[in-house]
Amino acid sequence: MKGNELSIPFDIDVLQESLLHKIYRKVIALLKASFKRIIEIFISLIGIILLIPLSIVVFFQNLKNHDNGPIFYVQDRIGKNGKIFKIYKFRTMVDNADEILSAMLQDNKIKEEYEKYRKFINDPRLTKFGKTLKTTSLDEFPQFINVLKGEMSIVGPRPYLPEEKERMNSYYNYIVQHKPGITGVYQISGRERVEFIDRLDMDMRYHYSRTILLDIKIALITVLVTFKRKKTYNVKEIILDTTHYVGRQLTFLAKRVIDIMGAIVGMLILIPLTVAVWIGNRICGDRGPVFYSQDRIGKDGKNFKMYKFRSMVVGADEILKELLENDEEAREEYKEYKKLKHDPRVTRVGEFLRKTSLDEFPQFINVLKGEMSIVGPRAYLPREKDDMKDAYESIIRCKPGITGLWQVSGRSDVSFRNRLDMDIEYYEKYNLGLDIEILFKTVATVLNKEGAA
Repeated sequence: MKGNELSIPFDIDVLQESLLHKIYRKVIALLKASFKRIIEIFISLIGIILLIPLSIVVFFQNLKNHDNGPIFYVQDRIGKNGKIFKIYKFRTMVDNADEILSAMLQDNKIKEEYEKYRKFINDPRLTKFGKTLKTTSLDEFPQFINVLKGEMSIVGPRPYLPEEKERMNSYYNYIVQHKPGITGVYQISGRERVEFIDRLDMDMRYHYSRTILLDIKIALITVLVTFKRKKTYNVKEIILDTTHYVGRQLTFLAKRVIDIMGAIVGMLILIPLTVAVWIGNRICGDRGPVFYSQDRIGKDGKNFKMYKFRSMVVGADEILKELLENDEEAREEYKEYKKLKHDPRVTRVGEFLRKTSLDEFPQFINVLKGEMSIVGPRAYLPREKDDMKDAYESIIRCKPGITGLWQVSGRSDVSFRNRLDMDIEYYEKYNLGLDIEILFKTVATVLNKEGAA
């Protein structure tokens, strides 16, 4: 017998059995298959009921990680009798996973590893939450849909890819006699990586040893051992994290409604205020534009144009550059506070606008556009990104605000580092109650002209 051929058990009793016994055996086999199918339908229905909330968790976790791809992933697999079917899984890889794999397989060493195991230990194609799904085996959950459709079984051989048919050789004809399973001998082997030929051997052993009792044993081992080993008990933590995220998003939705209402009121005040500022500038001989726009860092790190009443002379940036080059004291002050207490660039009307905080009023335009919020972290300049360091990732998770913690805590008297700490604190403690508290403090601060500059 050649090395790649199989040894097939030969039972003389089967050949000599009577017709009545054959009918009896087939009836028993049919009853067993029917019983197994009823059990699988019942289990798959429970699985699909659990799949619904789990899909919601996956959706929000992907949203949290800025992954806008589809939740599910379908792929052709070889089913019973060689029929091709679509297997369902939670998507665990990035959208361009195939392109990344093609590039990786250009390396002969990586290609050899992939051909041997058909997987990688640390797969760079996995998404952030995809790693969690793989570790907990939850990525397989949508296969209960395949079980309900009759394309798969709870326990069975591995669902092989169509392109793996040739590599299966003579194993193929025996393995396709069964529906592929969500779990099987390979899944409970306890081995992190199994060579392709070893998987085939395991599935062949299942073919010759398959009984209802063996299926029950494999299913129980999967639940009691494999899931525990793969840390599926962390599902509770995932659900709690998702609940917290959803609650936070609902709060942000309520915040947006409040922002729109506040922005509409602010715009109604902005119209006559703009006329007053224009007249004031003309009286003081200032012929420059009323408004001033500047690039600022917004939510998720996207830059936007922030509007303010112009409170400085035209060409203020060039004047600042020259001042910082020639005045060491001003340079040190600006380095610590990112602004100057006695700024020579401020116009006469601009000084009044700053002290009363009226220069911020045009930012209601940004609020209405959805680029800013009434309350939030400071709107930082793009050139300040490097100075923000570790605080950057937390701060850009919120829309910048017209007012915020630092504005009601000393404003110009607060150092840049302390400003960052306050904005991180706002992100971590955010709730609508905190926003209301900051708004009341803002009104009191503006009326008392505390820390304005």
